[in-house]
Amino acid sequence: MQITFDNPGFDYSIRSILLFQTEEAGDWWRESLCCFYPQVERERVEGLKGAAREAYLRDVLGAVYRSLAPELAEKREACQAHWEENRRAVEEALGDVFQTPLADRYQDIRAHITLNPVCPRFLAERSFDIFCRNSPRGALGMALHEVVHFLWFGRWSALFRDDPAEYETPHLKWLLSEMAVKPILGEPRLAARNPYYPDNCVYAYFDTMTVEGRPILEDMEALYAAEGVDGLMEEGFRYCREHEEEIRRQMK
Repeated sequence: MQITFDNPGFDYSIRSILLFQTEEAGDWWRESLCCFYPQVERERVEGLKGAAREAYLRDVLGAVYRSLAPELAEKREACQAHWEENRRAVEEALGDVFQTPLADRYQDIRAHITLNPVCPRFLAERSFDIFCRNSPRGALGMALHEVVHFLWFGRWSALFRDDPAEYETPHLKWLLSEMAVKPILGEPRLAARNPYYPDNCVYAYFDTMTVEGRPILEDMEALYAAEGVDGLMEEGFRYCREHEEEIRRQMK
């Protein structure tokens, strides 16, 4: 398994940021940009549409990108080096979890270091974004989360042969995959390398979500401990279908 860290350039950063600067995006997604870049005026962004919004962000963030150029080059090298130091242990741990030798598989994963504080992942391309302010340790923690998704849905597709469109938000299969990340990242070799485990490795609403008085992540961890990954997929999805209404209510 190989992750290649890169700096995809300013245009890519802007496109990534614009994914979360739409009317459909939630407040948290939109406002995170202004939290990290106070020079971006929230009211100005919201008052602009389409090309005008993009032009404004290019103008404001262009100077930021130029000032960070040397740091981005160093960050890419540092993240790559940290991955290489930990690659074998991660590869072996995830191979054991998914019962699949990974030494010669998943060689094409890309981690794009961008200005975007929100970090999307793209299953079909096997790529994901890393915020440029992440440390190399933080970047590895982000990578572990996203690589679990790639392996999860690779295994899921082989088992169920369903529609990959259902692997994305807001579908229930996507929701289960996000819950499943924490039990999997609890594997000792992975947990030891992840600065976001256990408290910040999944969406925060899962940490407080309960079903019938029990924390939902504890139920997922119990399923994983008893059934392994395949059992978590099958039984976890049955659980999510049974409690979907309550899960979505608490997400809101």
